[in-house]
Amino acid sequence: MAEGDNRSTNLLAAETAGLEEQLQGWGEVILVTDKILRWEKTWFPAAMLSVVSVIFLLIYYVDPSVLSGVSCFIMLFCLADYLVPALAPRIFGSTKWYETNLEQKKNYNLFLFHFFFKVCFVLLFPGLNKHGVISKYAGMAKREVNKLLKHKEKKNE
Repeated sequence: MAEGDNRSTNLLAAETAGLEEQLQGWGEVILVTDKILRWEKTWFPAAMLSVVSVIFLLIYYVDPSVLSGVSCFIMLFCLADYLVPALAPRIFGSTKWYETNLEQKKNYNLFLFHFFFKVCFVLLFPGLNKHGVISKYAGMAKREVNKLLKHKEKKNE
């Protein structure tokens, strides 16, 4: 049994080393992104929301069809995958829908607005968690639910 554990540990170590090697060019970018998502500076949340707002306003203004939007996203993803490993050492140092009528446009803008808030929440979540905001409001919600349950139990008795 110990031999099987040893094999799985060696396999895990080899997979980790392979992943580390594949992400070598992205290392500095990942570290900077982690700092931004955890709000190491007080202006990071405002900067994140500004960048996301500009991106969504650009999408709204350009109003691409679904096919164009997906292909542009894939093209930018491939371009980033090619350029980041090449440019990251130089930057960070070498240390290590298409509109048919007005109603459709409104349903589109509404969709972007809804998606915008989801993206913002996902981007702000690590910082909110680090600064205790999530646990504070989760605790408040838990207390309120407990109060409601106790009140309901008293009514039933």
